[in-house]
Amino acid sequence: MSKSEIFVKAWMLAKAGAARFGGSSKDYFAESLKIVYTNSHVYVLDIQTSHNRPAWCARITGLSKCYGFKREFVGDYGSGRWTLKDGIYNYGRGKGDADNFVIVNKGKASFVYDDDVKLMFA
Repeated sequence: MSKSEIFVKAWMLAKAGAARFGGSSKDYFAESLKIVYTNSHVYVLDIQTSHNRPAWCARITGLSKCYGFKREFVGDYGSGRWTLKDGIYNYGRGKGDADNFVIVNKGKASFVYDDDVKLMFA
């Protein structure tokens, strides 16, 4: 997201705050800018989920001899929607679907293979 887009969204949020809670939009702008800037550096991962094949997402924290990767699961199992900050993530649907990897950097996602992830921790 460019700087001008961040400022436009911040002003829109500030005006909405002023309309809802009263006061001037200038009073709300600083906090709105912080909110929009923070949210500009996240990536939202959406995965189709179902009762039979619930979606999951995990942050990769290192290598494991037993499982291949050390993982910290993110959010709710089966929700299908996660807000991801900078890092390396593994996601899938149901058992046996663990070969999907994404690297999030400054709100942009790069989809990679497991060999690329292993090289990053080697």
